[in-house]
Amino acid sequence: MNKKILAAAIAAAAAGLLCETAISGYMDIAAKERKRKSLLGYLMSLGDHTDYSDMIAFTEDKVRWNEQQKTENISITSERGDLLKGYLTLNENGSNIFVFFAHGCRSDHNGDPANFMRYYLEKGYNFLSVDHVAQGKSSGGYLGYDYFESTDSLEWLDYLIRRFGKNIKIIIHGVSMGGATICKMADKVPDQVKLAVADCPYTSALEEFDHVAKSAGIKHTKIILKTLNAMNKKFAGYDFNDTEVRSSVKNSKIPILFVHGNKDDFVPTEMSIELYEICENKKELYLVDNAIHAQSIKTDEINYHKKLDAFIEKYL
Repeated sequence: MNKKILAAAIAAAAAGLLCETAISGYMDIAAKERKRKSLLGYLMSLGDHTDYSDMIAFTEDKVRWNEQQKTENISITSERGDLLKGYLTLNENGSNIFVFFAHGCRSDHNGDPANFMRYYLEKGYNFLSVDHVAQGKSSGGYLGYDYFESTDSLEWLDYLIRRFGKNIKIIIHGVSMGGATICKMADKVPDQVKLAVADCPYTSALEEFDHVAKSAGIKHTKIILKTLNAMNKKFAGYDFNDTEVRSSVKNSKIPILFVHGNKDDFVPTEMSIELYEICENKKELYLVDNAIHAQSIKTDEINYHKKLDAFIEKYL
């Protein structure tokens, strides 16, 4: 999600607990994407002059290659009853190693996962990407900011184990909200999961919202976030406090590679540093020079791949 749009939505949600403006702002943040944004969100988006053209071109090039591969469309039903869509590409040479990839907020399987599919396939692995709840072609009314996505992702891992057997090995990898999702799963994954890659994860959704609001010059964030959370509990049925990932990372069952751009002003680099420091399992921290949010792979693809190669060789 664009930083200024998110800031605008937070500001709109602060207008009042149940007034139309507040609800519209909240929906921009947490509900399934709508064609019509809140007025404030629309006006704020007009002031965003960030050039995403290079990143869009980078991903589109990857997607074109990915679309030439033989990919199976699959579905599972979440414990909430949402129909979730997955996209499984099996390595043509056969492999018992699977990569599960979690995408970021307001994205889908052709977003962040697309930038890594070729890398993993050429390493000889299988690749599963998904559309998280309320995104892409998956059903559901609200995003979970890792709360829903982490439990859904564990169900996807169970699907792989049931279908391909208990002797498979799994790598989990995610970017932004997907990185937080991977962190949230870290103390709950089955034994088949051997390592994780958390790229620019946040420590919690509320702390991320607080950072965005303050960096946009919004004051009185405590009451704003309390209001936002009250609406989320009412509409989405969960507490934003439950998106916090520190305890999961601290008690991780698997080694974690934390990746973060050192120019990230959306999800602060310090969040990954903190998670790295509290993780009690094997861990590494890779800070990418001059990379902004979720663009470490584009900024330094060669060295990102080298870091992945070394980490996988060490722990897989």
